[in-house]
Amino acid sequence: MQVLLVNARRSPYSGESISAPQLGLLSLAAVLREGTFHDTKGTDVHFIDDQLFVLQRPLATPNEFLRGHQPDIVGIQVLTSSLKNGIKLAADVKHHRPAALTVLGGVGATPLARQLVEDGAADVIVKGEGEVTFSHLVHEYGTNGRKNFHKVRGIVFRDEDGTVVETPSAPQVMRLDKLPKPARDLADMELYRTISRGRAGNVVTSRGCSYACAYCYSKHQWGVGQRRHSAERVIEEIRELVEVHGFDRIRIEDDDFVEDVPRMQELCEHIAKSGLQGKFEWEAKARPDLINDEMAQMLRESGCFRLLVGVETLDWSLLKRLGRPVKVEVTERALSSLGKAGIGVQATLILGIPGETDDAMRATITWLQSRLGANQHDIVSPCFFVPFHHEVEKDMAKRVNFTVETSDTDCYTGHIPVTSSPSASIDELWKLYDDMTPTRRDGQYKRIAFLANLDTVQTRLGLMDGGAPAAKEPAALVPEVQ
Repeated sequence: MQVLLVNARRSPYSGESISAPQLGLLSLAAVLREGTFHDTKGTDVHFIDDQLFVLQRPLATPNEFLRGHQPDIVGIQVLTSSLKNGIKLAADVKHHRPAALTVLGGVGATPLARQLVEDGAADVIVKGEGEVTFSHLVHEYGTNGRKNFHKVRGIVFRDEDGTVVETPSAPQVMRLDKLPKPARDLADMELYRTISRGRAGNVVTSRGCSYACAYCYSKHQWGVGQRRHSAERVIEEIRELVEVHGFDRIRIEDDDFVEDVPRMQELCEHIAKSGLQGKFEWEAKARPDLINDEMAQMLRESGCFRLLVGVETLDWSLLKRLGRPVKVEVTERALSSLGKAGIGVQATLILGIPGETDDAMRATITWLQSRLGANQHDIVSPCFFVPFHHEVEKDMAKRVNFTVETSDTDCYTGHIPVTSSPSASIDELWKLYDDMTPTRRDGQYKRIAFLANLDTVQTRLGLMDGGAPAAKEPAALVPEVQ
């Protein structure tokens, strides 16, 4: 049986053309090949990153990604902003491989699972964490065709009578070390490394977060709480990235790397003992609450060059209402500790949080700029509030008043405004966006950096020297890695 796993390209409103391996799909591939949860060992698995495909072949026909493949199952991973492209890919599969089973999964598909099946977007939707569910689905389809899908937990599908069926949720993988390492051999790691300047050396050391901020989708995808790989397993993956694939920069994708302080200390100690210290540097995400001088120094000594720190807004009362009661002085102390240790800060903030005025948003940006800049990796990284998940929209609506201005999921990137509130109109938010773009900010916000656009990435690929012309993209309010 051949299984084709596809990462759907992001919408043009993301403004980001740099891609990193989709570790969720590579984890699925490894689980299938090794038969970790069901009898799927030896499955012929292939991986395609549609984001890379369109960079390399900008004039390719929509079905060209299928060339050379005869898949029995096509699994497509989607974010909210790549959902429409994922649905198009599934339609292309059905047109050219009518017998293939089409499956959508990921954070963009889970909250819309029933609707997507009712609309005929795919044969099956996998909800939430995919390894256990998808491997069971592959096993059942390979053994019995579609007749026993009701036995597979965590899916939505249409049965033989045409009835839409939603099965109970699948169990989570509580011991993450049970998962084999992502099948990076299926990805063109050298190409990722070339276009990303090292950012594609990504690793996930934990899943989930023990906090429950109202504006975040994590708890709806992973549940509240954090499950973690062992330090030994993390070092194995880092060693592979450094010694096999040649990365000297690692990006840890965890929601909060420092949530469990003893475990963070253990990882730092394992890096020191691994023989890898000094061969790579790394960055991660962290809430400011636990950061102090001692922690910052330990992180720096183990190779941390930057932490993404969630500031979001300086309005403590608003943060408290949204389940994130972090005071300004706590954030300021964390920034100071990181600065003294020589760790750069990617300070994130959410623009258009319902209840925050235009003046307050601009004050937060100005405040951050005044406290960053000494380190070459210091940047301000704003995004706009987006209700990525229906549950997020419902949770936020209980706490604050806002209006969703568009239902076009292509716009749900965080890089452009899609909501408004009585405190900030959509026109005010678009004016703020304009003031932050490189060509129109007129020096107001110097610390806001931008990802490489399509022109830059295609130049790295050699496509701008006699290759196909690159189309322009909207600017993105996310940083270019130094």
